Amino acid sequence: MSAPHPLTQLLLEWYRANARPLPWRDAPTPYATWLSEVILQQTRVETGTAYWHRFLERYPTAADLAAAPIESIMQSWKGLGYYSRARNLHAAAQSIMEDRGGALPMNAADWRSLPGIGEYTAAAIASICHGEPVPVVDGNVQRVLSRLFDIADAVDRKVGKEAVRHWAEVLVSTDNPGASNQGWMELGATVCKPKNPDCTACPIADACLARQRDTWRERPVKQAKKPPVAVTVQFAVALREAGSRWEWWVERRPDKGIWGGLECFPASMTQTQYTPVANESAWGPVDHILTHRRLTGWFHFHVGPASGRITASHPEGRWVPVDDPNTTWPRMEDKVLHDLRDQCVKN
Repeated sequence: MSAPHPLTQLLLEWYRANARPLPWRDAPTPYATWLSEVILQQTRVETGTAYWHRFLERYPTAADLAAAPIESIMQSWKGLGYYSRARNLHAAAQSIMEDRGGALPMNAADWRSLPGIGEYTAAAIASICHGEPVPVVDGNVQRVLSRLFDIADAVDRKVGKEAVRHWAEVLVSTDNPGASNQGWMELGATVCKPKNPDCTACPIADACLARQRDTWRERPVKQAKKPPVAVTVQFAVALREAGSRWEWWVERRPDKGIWGGLECFPASMTQTQYTPVANESAWGPVDHILTHRRLTGWFHFHVGPASGRITASHPEGRWVPVDDPNTTWPRMEDKVLHDLRDQCVKN
């Protein structure tokens, strides 16, 4: 056995004493670890844990995940957002069954060959479950290492990325890479936080160059973000009465692009600002922020012949009851469904 870097040794001792008791850390398996890593992307641990338990219950193996209809997967994912994660999870499970005979990969390179699995996720699974000494670099690790070594280059540019990667490779434990990788991530998540780091609780504070130089507030350095593009979304809400209830027409969005794979009212998008005119049945505005877009939505209600024109021009859709609980709406529509249902009565 080779001795870990002195800083890594301090980290491992701290991690053993302070690691949060997360369920996927108990006797980790590749499948359960994979699920946790995908679910926790862009999701808080408190929220993701409940989804992880439900996914394991509904789809206990990769074979179960692959065999499930994509509609079932999307419904199980409902509320987590970033739905491309669910589509890639399903596609990767199908690839495992169809191309690998049901055998999950054993190393980071093979994990990276699956849909939706990048360098970070592959390294996490391979190091935690297979003991492969590959470093994991996520936002938490990026922040810790940029402060520890006072990296002044932008970590989302080539030079800064390479500097962080270099130190991550130096510090990964060859004997216990899973624990050391999780330790660096845990330190960033619980101690070396973006705004209020608890340096008194940090096992490596004495070695932190950014702390010594009082530059920790500026680390990590990142490129200035471009402002989100303003987009107007016009939703066509076709309505009909079906017995004693109302139904509306929804269609499945293309897998690629905004709201990929979700169900949605027929929608058109433009960067031109929209102002309703008198006597127009437009309801809104509804504002919603995505990573690169600032959306403003308007809903136009259509009944009778007007609704027929909508369905004819969007033939791939389907009628669903307005109170249907299984429609996989984008968050922009889901958050105003109650108000939209009220509008159905008025229209």
